[in-house]
Amino acid sequence: MKTDLTTTLTSALSGLQVGISNAQAAAGEVAKLTTGSETVQDTVRPLLNLQEAEREVAINSKVVKTEGETLGRFIDETV
Repeated sequence: MKTDLTTTLTSALSGLQVGISNAQAAAGEVAKLTTGSETVQDTVRPLLNLQEAEREVAINSKVVKTEGETLGRFIDETV
């Protein structure tokens, strides 16, 4: 059980880091848009990337929360 929890949490935390990094990169691109974008596609792509990063962080956060709840139930049942 310990190995499964460790593997799942490690994967979720890695996913959180990737999602946050992607969000930062997309936010930087959105910030650059204020200096003058040449096409609509230049505007839409970073906004979509930001939404995708938001979903990635939300999903991995749910994994961490679920693992915490599962571990809590496991501890409650064994005590």
